[in-house]
Amino acid sequence: MTIGNSRKVCYLLESGYLQQRFIGEDGVSNYFINFPGEFVTLPIIEEHIPYETNFSFLSDAVWWEIDFEYLRGVLRTEDPKNFILLQFAVESRYRLYTLATMRKMDAEKRVIFTLLRLARFGMRVKDDQRELPLFTSYAVIADMSDTSKSYTTAVLAKLRKQDILVSQNAPWVIKKMGVLQDILGTDIEEKPPF
Repeated sequence: MTIGNSRKVCYLLESGYLQQRFIGEDGVSNYFINFPGEFVTLPIIEEHIPYETNFSFLSDAVWWEIDFEYLRGVLRTEDPKNFILLQFAVESRYRLYTLATMRKMDAEKRVIFTLLRLARFGMRVKDDQRELPLFTSYAVIADMSDTSKSYTTAVLAKLRKQDILVSQNAPWVIKKMGVLQDILGTDIEEKPPF
């Protein structure tokens, strides 16, 4: 599904996972994943709405289309201190920071960064292990890291050989989160979960 920036509705994801992709003014494709209970769109500042956004459901999902004027009235009454709008603004700014960070990385680090981002939507198995979401695949990682599928496969094979990743069966498991974080030189656990 594709929507333009003249929308007068917002979307709330009740269940499932959704990939949001938009093309920046520089022509570079950007993406992030929405998770259950999150507003997918909330047009709080018109200038910050991408010209066109493509949505792809990564799993079975339920979402609500809400008239923005109606929501504005409800928020005025139920959230007079604007916590919901502030939280959305903080999340969207952090997502933009994440996208800017990813643009500075080489292809191998983008694949690793994508794995760590997907781990945020997975399940903690042990302290240093994460089960990745069931929608994880070579094609999804290649698309999200903006690399070819063959290159992504080569990077993931290297990680399997180093016993960092198990990807033969679903769900995939990252066995050594700390090693991946060390490769990037960042601690993703200190970042917000989006």
